[in-house]
Amino acid sequence: MDIRQLEVFTKVFENQSFSRAAQQLGLSQPTVSTHIQHLEDILGKKLFDRLGRRVIPTQEAKILYRHAVEILRKRDEALAELLSLDGSASSGTVRVAASNIPGDYLIPHALNRLKELLPEVVFLVEIFDSNRVVKLLKENLPNYDLGFIGLEVNDPKLELKKIHDDEIVLIAPPYFKKERIEIKELLELPLLFREEDSGTRKTVESAVKKAGLKVSSLKVIAYLGSNTAIKEAVKRGAGFGLVSKYSVQDEVECGKVKVVRVDGLTIKRCFFAVKRKDITPIPPVRTIWEKIERIFKGKNGGC
Repeated sequence: MDIRQLEVFTKVFENQSFSRAAQQLGLSQPTVSTHIQHLEDILGKKLFDRLGRRVIPTQEAKILYRHAVEILRKRDEALAELLSLDGSASSGTVRVAASNIPGDYLIPHALNRLKELLPEVVFLVEIFDSNRVVKLLKENLPNYDLGFIGLEVNDPKLELKKIHDDEIVLIAPPYFKKERIEIKELLELPLLFREEDSGTRKTVESAVKKAGLKVSSLKVIAYLGSNTAIKEAVKRGAGFGLVSKYSVQDEVECGKVKVVRVDGLTIKRCFFAVKRKDITPIPPVRTIWEKIERIFKGKNGGC
């Protein structure tokens, strides 16, 4: 039994799929199947029942998984400590899971500072909704070293640092005549919302409820998967969007959309960097974490 076999095994166990495990590991499906077959031969135990496309872990697999997770975690911690001794904090790959606004705006805008700090490090950034970022970081063996989200979470496994303040504003097509509206007028506008697990949407719905409106009373005409999609739709007159003020600065300056103030509705929120508390970070992440507020030049207060 070797480490690679355990890595493959844990991915098959977590995904309950050979094909998804192969995709995550960058291997072919036959290679994954071979690793599992060799592991079953070594142990003399069947680890998975194959029911069509479904893969069901056996009781033996559940026992092995618990120990495999610990073995792989200890491997990662040992490597992180050893790398920190030989000055390797300035090299390697940092895998980042980010929600829409941090991934599309905050990280790209901070990339020069990140590269000045860690010139030999490669940053691999993937974008998900905030809830998905949290779930990915909480996996037993997370594939990501660092996360960025648009909502505050309280979880014993996770450590958060605030990196930026933001405001969610109502944007309209440039020909919309009003500069501000009453909150009751919001009920009459065709609105474009983010998807269900978006941090922006959760913040908006919470603020709307606090302002005394029912979310179900809003005229939502479409749910779109990114801030960019909402901006594009608003530019073309499809409706009005509630989006990050940070993300529309260029469009407002160029006159492509306009910000409309809503009396009685101010929506403040913060962005956070997040990492696991119980896993020793790789050296580059440790360096980033120590300087994270300076890298992103987050404001004080506001949340």
